[in-house]
Amino acid sequence: MSFDPWHSQASGQPHTDAEFKPADEDVIRTLAEIEKASRGGPSATSNIPIGPGTTGPAFLRIVPPAIFIAAALSVGAAVLALNFVGKHLVLSSGRSGRGRGAITARTDVDSNLQAEAEQLLQRLASGDAGAADEILEKSAGWTGKTQRSATASQWMTIALNRPELHAREAAVRAELALDGITEDEAGLTFVEQEVGDPNQRAWALWMLGALGNRGVDPVHTAKIIEAYLSDPAVDVRASAVNGLALVGTDETIPMMLDRFRNDPSPVVQERAACALAESGMYTHEQRMTAAASLVSWLDDPLLNSQQRAWTFQALRDISGQNLGTDSAAWRNWYEGSR
Repeated sequence: MSFDPWHSQASGQPHTDAEFKPADEDVIRTLAEIEKASRGGPSATSNIPIGPGTTGPAFLRIVPPAIFIAAALSVGAAVLALNFVGKHLVLSSGRSGRGRGAITARTDVDSNLQAEAEQLLQRLASGDAGAADEILEKSAGWTGKTQRSATASQWMTIALNRPELHAREAAVRAELALDGITEDEAGLTFVEQEVGDPNQRAWALWMLGALGNRGVDPVHTAKIIEAYLSDPAVDVRASAVNGLALVGTDETIPMMLDRFRNDPSPVVQERAACALAESGMYTHEQRMTAAASLVSWLDDPLLNSQQRAWTFQALRDISGQNLGTDSAAWRNWYEGSR
């Protein structure tokens, strides 16, 4: 699994595998600098809602630390810079309040549990395998007693970008708990209502995916999200793709392949390709299922040049191989891996 961005922010061209591979500790240190720069005072971030939004990249985008340090020179730039670290931590138009991913001051937070959550998330982000087990064991007790803070959001974003699926599972569970969403029918009903609000839709689609991933009626959650794959708005369709990537069931793979192949927007195509290749909650076996279709499309004249480039990138990420743009070599790889 690659931590390289699929496209240069400046040129829009794919990077080579040798570029942009900062260490985890560099990313964590840079995020800490951004948080420090963004504070500016006791209440500097209290009204800046940050959470699953509609404009951030779906891919694992880790850019050189120097870019983050430069961006941290102002509060607005610091918050915006977070957009390029993870799949979903972006500026959001969500209202303040319970269960909306907003960073707000609350009076009912248990300070000990909040500290526990943030410390475990920091350990999870730094690659501590034991932290994932502790979060999965303890996070149910955080629901309604903790909140999404700037610090917690930063650690969750890094954890959601880690290569270990177990770490991602723990990060998803922590998100639900810190946003006050219970993993049951009541939580699903609440989020399902929120998806009807255009201002909350991006967050709600993400949380529907998180609930589905945690086993809360994944068939139903996927069907709700699927309904937004045909929305006229590009950002809504892209958010729906992000949500389905979290559900991560076999049944969602054809939906992803369809959006990559047939969606008119390159933004949605890109997110679907990356969800199949490296982001979200799919297992390697599920990604190999997607690879069968991707390999069969390599010489399809109906794919445009950008889709073709993304197909090769996806196969590189799934396989760990770099066979260039040799379609025959990729077909041989797939046949040999079955």
